Amino acid sequence: MIKKLILVRHGKARGLEPGQSDFDRELTDSARAVLASVDGFMRSFYLLDAHSASHATIWSSPAVRALQTAAEIDRSLGGDHEIVHVDSLWEQNEDAFLEQLAATDADCLIAVGHIPFMNNVVERLSGVSLGLKPAGIAAIDLDDTGRAGMLEWFVQGPDVA
Repeated sequence: MIKKLILVRHGKARGLEPGQSDFDRELTDSARAVLASVDGFMRSFYLLDAHSASHATIWSSPAVRALQTAAEIDRSLGGDHEIVHVDSLWEQNEDAFLEQLAATDADCLIAVGHIPFMNNVVERLSGVSLGLKPAGIAAIDLDDTGRAGMLEWFVQGPDVA
């Protein structure tokens, strides 16, 4: 069972193009640049202790914008983390996601997903209601059950034009 859960809303995505699936939307160029900068994820994930940062497991919605966000997180943590596609993050299935959490043995899990799912999971686990902007992050220390925890820190996503 995990001890620390980091929930991340994907970065700012491009608008939906005619004939394009929502699943295939990419991050905007400015979002990618900000997330890769020193003021992006490097600054936010500096809040993790060294062990959590080096041993983190990264789960991501399989949607393109979430995977691109997860790749930027991986780079900010040193670039050697596997990114695991987790369908419950795309499907926004809270019960399935919480079951998957209970089954993992990761000490620190970083999950990249979508709204309203990420806000709902933060509130369900910690009782705190947040409005995560694109690339917003909430860190929750989970109790022994993995079904409740305390919000440890929160970083609102960067402003991106």
